[in-house]
Amino acid sequence: MKQCVLDGALLGDAAAIYRQLGQAFQFPSYFGNNPDALWDALGDYSGEPVAIIWRDAARSAELLGPQFDAILAVLQKAAAEAMLTLELA
Repeated sequence: MKQCVLDGALLGDAAAIYRQLGQAFQFPSYFGNNPDALWDALGDYSGEPVAIIWRDAARSAELLGPQFDAILAVLQKAAAEAMLTLELA
C-alpha cells in the first residue's frame, strides 16, 4: 500500500494539498483543485491502494478553514467507501 503524507506544518494552502494528492494518486494533469474534481478523480483511480496520513491536521484546519473541511469531507467519504484509508494525526 502506498502512503501519502499530508503535513499541515508544511502545506500552506489548498493547492499544495491537491498537488500532493494528485502526485500520490497519479491523477491526470488536467485534475482540478476542488472537492468535486477530487471526488471524480478518486472514483476513477484504479491503482495501488493509498493510505493518507494527514499530520498536523489541526494546523491545516486553521490555515484553510472551510477549504480544509471540504477536502476532508471528500477524503472521509472516499475512506467510508473503501477507496483509501485516512488517518488524521
